[in-house]
Amino acid sequence: MKTQIRDIIVRRLDERRYALAVDGVVRYVGSEEECQRRLAMLAPKKDRADQDKALARLGRILR
Repeated sequence: MKTQIRDIIVRRLDERRYALAVDGVVRYVGSEEECQRRLAMLAPKKDRADQDKALARLGRILR
């Protein structure tokens, strides 16, 4: 059984570094762009159409 992620946040540490925390535990430290990219991957997706498009894109890449 998968555990559900309840809280994902990005916090600024200093001028160039940001931290991505999942349920209060820091999982990644890097640039703001990298943290936002990882946030997009971890955030729960509710739109099935976007998931279908991503799956089709993956299928085309793997051919």
